[in-house]
Amino acid sequence: MSTDDSTLHDSVRDTARQDTAAPDDTTTRTPDVTTRRTGVRVGTVVWGLIVALVGLGVVLVAAGYTIDVQLAAIVLLIAGGAGLILGPLLQGVRRSRTEQ
Repeated sequence: MSTDDSTLHDSVRDTARQDTAAPDDTTTRTPDVTTRRTGVRVGTVVWGLIVALVGLGVVLVAAGYTIDVQLAAIVLLIAGGAGLILGPLLQGVRRSRTEQ
């Protein structure tokens, strides 16, 4: 057996030992409580309202009303986009006022 073969086997053995090592303690720690976000996320509220309005549209169509789907989609996209932009801005203003 040449020295190159024994070196190859030793490196394979060392790699196997590293794979079976005990996990590091840092992987099992829970995050600090102060870093968790509290409250409702703006995106969740906006998407919830969009889904609720689409559901309302389905109910209205089932009740016999006529809805312009293209116009309704445009209005929903504009309202959703405005909500996703203005929501975090308003939260930032509110947070800066409460921190002072």
